[in-house]
Amino acid sequence: MVNRIGFREFLKKLQKEQEVQLILDANVIIAYRDKNHKDHDTIREFFGGLNKITKNVSLFTSVTTKAEFLEYYRRKTITEAILQLYKINKTQKIISDTVKQEIENQIRNRNLRQKREVEKQVQFEKVLESQSVDTTEMDIEGFSIDANYFKDSEIKSIKKSFRARNVQEEKGWLAFCSVMLMERMHSYEKLLDELCHYLTSRDDVSQKYFIKKDVEWRMATQICGETGMGYSDAMILNMANHTTIETILTLDFDLVYGGHFSAMTKVLLTPTDRLKNYKIILRD
Repeated sequence: MVNRIGFREFLKKLQKEQEVQLILDANVIIAYRDKNHKDHDTIREFFGGLNKITKNVSLFTSVTTKAEFLEYYRRKTITEAILQLYKINKTQKIISDTVKQEIENQIRNRNLRQKREVEKQVQFEKVLESQSVDTTEMDIEGFSIDANYFKDSEIKSIKKSFRARNVQEEKGWLAFCSVMLMERMHSYEKLLDELCHYLTSRDDVSQKYFIKKDVEWRMATQICGETGMGYSDAMILNMANHTTIETILTLDFDLVYGGHFSAMTKVLLTPTDRLKNYKIILRD
């Protein structure tokens, strides 16, 4: 059974003011919020089209998705803050030479990663064009916006070069986080809380959607083992399988692939232009 549907077909089938419940993956929420994400316009256009048809929309997520969303913004915010600190230091010395050198080391690593991502996308497009594949409207999934931000290992290397606390004019890591990170992370969490409701069998809003009172978390391991998908994605599918909510809105290859086999009663809603890729891979 084909349990995938594209954005255009989904919106075309909707009735005026029809009730819609959607479980969102982390990438959808990140793309919706981050204007630099390659899928930002696609997700914004989808929700814009959805709101023109019906205002009766309920969005759901999970604790797993919340962790992924906030982890993404932790890395994004810390990267931007470190680069801002590095720029300020050029005219006002507020970090040690050791910290400055370590930041420069990690900037070089990030720049190389960005260069590789661009080259990878260009080469992939050339291969497709050599095979007479029309790439004008194709979404190339290989490009990762993560290349714009420091990896967690790179953040840790920079963190180790800082003193924990301020010493005279030199900024310590704790003060840096307090000023540049803490308030922003709380604001991102608030944005997510306002956008989605958390699926849990233990609150009144969610309970009416659950088939069973308690979620069998061991089933996530089963789902992971069936297709080798990431465990956080397996937990989303497992949560969905415990509810009557039919549709999962996703940009994630693993969720569509795994959902095809491990959540066959659910509908995987994804950008229309990606469906041809899944059809080739899953051979429906």
